[in-house]
Amino acid sequence: MPAALTLVLLTGCSGATTGQASPGVQTTTAAAPATPWDPCTIPDEAIEQAGLNVATKESGVFGRDQNGFKICGWEDRPPNNKYYLSLIVGLETLDFINDPSTFNRLKPVRVGTRDATQYQQLASDASLNCGVAFTAGPQLIRATLLTDGQVRTPPYDPCTELNRVVADLDSELPI
Repeated sequence: MPAALTLVLLTGCSGATTGQASPGVQTTTAAAPATPWDPCTIPDEAIEQAGLNVATKESGVFGRDQNGFKICGWEDRPPNNKYYLSLIVGLETLDFINDPSTFNRLKPVRVGTRDATQYQQLASDASLNCGVAFTAGPQLIRATLLTDGQVRTPPYDPCTELNRVVADLDSELPI
C-alpha cells in the first residue's frame, strides 16, 4: 500500500471526544508568491508598430530580473538606433519613485489611457533620458528611455518620445 494512502488511513479521523469524528489530516495551501507581468511577452507586431526593433529585445539586465522586477528592453528601429527603451514591472506602488535619493522632477502626465508620473533619475540628463511610471493593479510599470551615449543632440524630446511609445503599447499592457 502506498505510504501516502497508509498515512491517510491511519490519520483519517481523530478526536478527543468519543463519538465525534473530526478530520485528522488538515491541508493548507500556501499561495504561490506573486510574480510581476513579463513585458517581454508583448507581441513582436506591437513592438514594431511602436517603432522599436524586435531583433534587439533583451530580457532582464544581462538576462536576469533585478530585485523582483521583470525587465524587457528594445532599441528604436534602424536606421535611427538613437535610444533604448525599457519596461520595468514590479509588485510596488507609485511610492517607489517618490524616493528623492533616486528620482526627482516628478510631474503628473497622461500617457495613452493612463494617469502616470513622469520622472528623472538623479544622475540622468533630462535632455537625453526620461522615465514614466503608473500602476496596473498591484504592479508598478516603469518605462525608461535612455539616449545612446554617442548622440549629443537627439532629434526628439526624450519624454515626448517615451510617452508616444508607451501610448502605442498601451493596449498590450496590464490594466
